[in-house]
Amino acid sequence: MAHLDIGQLVQRILADIQVGKLADGQRKLPAEPVLMERYQVTRYTLRQALKQLSNMGYTYQMHGIGTFVRQQQTNNSIALQHDGGLSEAAARAGLKLATKKAVMAMTTVADAEFLPEAGHLKDNEELIDIRRFRELDGQPYLMEHSYYIKAIVDTIPEEALYGSLFNYFEQQRDVNIGFIDQLLMSEPLPEIAGEFMNLANGAPSLVVKDETYLTTGKMLAFSKQYYDYRRARLFMVKRIR
Repeated sequence: MAHLDIGQLVQRILADIQVGKLADGQRKLPAEPVLMERYQVTRYTLRQALKQLSNMGYTYQMHGIGTFVRQQQTNNSIALQHDGGLSEAAARAGLKLATKKAVMAMTTVADAEFLPEAGHLKDNEELIDIRRFRELDGQPYLMEHSYYIKAIVDTIPEEALYGSLFNYFEQQRDVNIGFIDQLLMSEPLPEIAGEFMNLANGAPSLVVKDETYLTTGKMLAFSKQYYDYRRARLFMVKRIR
């Protein structure tokens, strides 16, 4: 058997789905024995990968029939529920999300433009203030404005701003992300984001507000992602039980 771990297998399956190598005309995946042979993995590894794909909203199971790819995956939409960073979620949908420009500065809670819903930070708490202007397939897509708790993060190298910050904290630092609370809302687009997206100041914007916590329950960061309403397509799965 190959030494693919569950995460690597998830990536392989998604890549094959995206290029049309795996699902049939009804979007059904091959049976488990076929997939095990194709990827040279154990039944346990395959089932864990399929479970992860389902939890992330990319597939669904019909008992006694098989596993199917969700229709949304053919519509250039990005899963709001994803296991990892937004760049990885975009890549799974066959899209490329890249940071065009990034700006980093120091500030405090008292001077932050917005605060987390929890609101338990002290005014003099130091924050690393980051704005990232991100393109989807080469076109302006969103402005991400994030505040990282300096007491936990200390420093962030500039090169990390142009990659996956999620992966940076998970892999390069001893920081274990436990969960992320998300709130969807609409707000007028900030002027700096409007300039990037070629939209008027105050134009409508879909906003995703994130609060990222460590496995210890401590807050790592809070952010707002301002999307170009003309291109934003996010989906999530509502589970009945």
